[in-house]
Amino acid sequence: MSDVYVAAYRREKLARLEAEKILDDLSRELYAKNKALEEANQNLTRNQQTLVQQEKMASVGFLAAGIAHEINNPLGYSLSNLGVMTEYVEELRSLLSTIMGAGSLEQVHEILSQKHFQDIFVDIPALVVESSEGLHTVRKIVMDLQGFARSGDSAREQVDLNELVGSTLNVLKGNLKHRYVVHTTLGDLPAVLCQPAKLNQVFANIIINATQAMPDGGEIFVSTRFDGDVIEVAISDNGPGIPDSVKSEIFSPFFTTKPVGQGTGLGLSICYAIVTEEHGGQLLVNNEGQGTGANFMLRLPLGD
Repeated sequence: MSDVYVAAYRREKLARLEAEKILDDLSRELYAKNKALEEANQNLTRNQQTLVQQEKMASVGFLAAGIAHEINNPLGYSLSNLGVMTEYVEELRSLLSTIMGAGSLEQVHEILSQKHFQDIFVDIPALVVESSEGLHTVRKIVMDLQGFARSGDSAREQVDLNELVGSTLNVLKGNLKHRYVVHTTLGDLPAVLCQPAKLNQVFANIIINATQAMPDGGEIFVSTRFDGDVIEVAISDNGPGIPDSVKSEIFSPFFTTKPVGQGTGLGLSICYAIVTEEHGGQLLVNNEGQGTGANFMLRLPLGD
């Protein structure tokens, strides 16, 4: 074998070894970068979940005071009524003992005809009815609130959106009733296949945003209608509206017009994802609503 051939062979072998080394180094580097990218993606997912949870908790914090008032009021008078009825029961037990010791029917009649006992007999049914209505009110609020507690629930159901709008307004009632007038125009709707808890979250977020845009009070308009193959839900207010300069950014993640520390900027982006990605619908915004302020329009297909 000639020296030239041997030299060429050695050069080829060295080049191959060098190439293998470079390829091995690149593979290791690529593996390390993929590992780092995977960890970064996991961290990003965790951070996103944390921010989404913070956004949900911010809404819960806003609702808490109003819900507490709405529950405490009927619960308070129901408990008060029960206290009065407890006293009445003791008086009626005493009355029964007196009747048992009466010597004649005339005496029994005289005892029962006393005005105090007559008032008790009239008052007890009224107290029962009022207490029952109060506890039913509490029960309704708690049931509506469960829809928000299950905001991570992805189960789909056939639902009347008018009922969802009603449950959202019921949960928000304590935060709305003293400063805001809510006008509802609910059309005749077919059932829609959706994730009820998540749409409740969308309605609540938009209404809460309206109240924050009108801190001194105002009017909120909610309407629904069936438009052929989609259901439309419009939520508008008579506030200052949305500046044209930010309208194109309003659904962008982390975009907010609130001061630092007063919002994650995720509320409307989460709403947009729920409507468009999870329900195949549209979420539109303009300043041409019924109240001439901000107007949000949800367009949702009926589903399968």
